[in-house]
Amino acid sequence: MYAKVMRSYAGKAEIALLCTDDAPEGLHCGACNAGKQLSPRETVLAENAVGAGAGDFVKVTMREHGELKAALTLFIVPLLSFLMALVAAHAASMSLWISFLSGAGALALTLFLLRIILKKKTYYLIAGIK
Repeated sequence: MYAKVMRSYAGKAEIALLCTDDAPEGLHCGACNAGKQLSPRETVLAENAVGAGAGDFVKVTMREHGELKAALTLFIVPLLSFLMALVAAHAASMSLWISFLSGAGALALTLFLLRIILKKKTYYLIAGIK
């Protein structure tokens, strides 16, 4: 997939993902409006091993097993914390609603901590400058 570098700093870059097709004649195949609307796009963080600068169009790849690691981190870890809090509250003979609220609190705390811990984590890698 291709992206445009919005900012570059300290071995990482903020990129706006543009197109997932490998268009042989240029950056865009014309099937989408990706090249026409760059400013309101959401940006993601990518490792910038090739030294791309702001404004460069780059080829972006995903790290090996990136989707699996992200899914495990963002779905399985919070689910396990929720379930462990439910089991602990049930083992302490708490009522159903108190057990649910303790599980919801553990879930909220886990998601908050993951957000802080993973703020600069990325599974995207800039493979080359186009």
